[in-house]
Amino acid sequence: MNVREEILREKIDPFLTKERLSAVSQLAFAETEDGSGRPSIREIKTLSGGCWNRVVGLSFSTGQPQIVCKISPVQMDEKILREYRVLGFFTSHTAMPVPRPLLVDTSGKLLPGTLLVMTRVPGVVLHRVFGLLTGEMVNGLSDQIAAQLIELHKERSSGFGGVEVGEESRHQNWAEFWLPRFDTVFAEVSSSALVDTDMLGQIERIRQRFPAALDIGRRSTLTHYDIWSGNVMVDFEDSGYPGAPFVSGYIDIPGYWADYARELSFMEMFGLASPRFYDRYWSAFPKDEAFELRKSIYNLKMHLKHITMYPDQGYYREGAEAALRYIQRVL
Repeated sequence: MNVREEILREKIDPFLTKERLSAVSQLAFAETEDGSGRPSIREIKTLSGGCWNRVVGLSFSTGQPQIVCKISPVQMDEKILREYRVLGFFTSHTAMPVPRPLLVDTSGKLLPGTLLVMTRVPGVVLHRVFGLLTGEMVNGLSDQIAAQLIELHKERSSGFGGVEVGEESRHQNWAEFWLPRFDTVFAEVSSSALVDTDMLGQIERIRQRFPAALDIGRRSTLTHYDIWSGNVMVDFEDSGYPGAPFVSGYIDIPGYWADYARELSFMEMFGLASPRFYDRYWSAFPKDEAFELRKSIYNLKMHLKHITMYPDQGYYREGAEAALRYIQRVL
């Protein structure tokens, strides 16, 4: 058991009683059209994805939709508060299926710490069932994801930053916004002794050319910013796509006005941006000449980050080396 899990068991779990969760659900539904009648909890289930927070799902015998409670032991946890704002933005400004935020509470009266209540997206996370899918099913999911992402990426603005930040307060230079994130990861991997000094030296030298390589002007794209199979929900019931499960929603949304290439790089790294996906995406948005270079810069950062997280997995080391070689050839 890790330290965070010990904290959750000590600070949160004793308060997850049916009585308290009933009070939470009643208050959440009181703010919505689903609030008719007192909710009666049928099942309380701990959900995956709660390594930093405790995440529980509630279902009801009184007709209300299933909900999810995400609880942080930290009082006024800004990450939870921001998630509430991001979900509100996506719910009101996009057609992307996401959890609907119902309630955020920092009073400690309902549950300790910071509480977020949202509707539950039906189905299961894609990575749990991916190995069970046929090729036809995978193609169907790819087509659905491509269509939904194309719609999301039609939303353009000026400046870079969180979706909850007004245009006048955003960064006007993408490299200035993103490169500090690269530098933080590079510092982490440099101090870890997990990457040899020769490769670190090569990265440090080529890093000087990144500001110019990442100059995309001020035009930004609305992005989820963390689409991988662990954040895509699929449902096998009521599918409108013959031969394939239905993409029922997206979860854990960072939500940024960003470079669209950053979105696609992450998806490609984790197997969701296939050639079939790209065929559909490029039919809607022509591929720009510098896409491959920027994608490789973003993937270099993500591979380095995952080396520190999973040092025994060669995939991330090989990915970092391949990305660096491509960047060096181009720059």
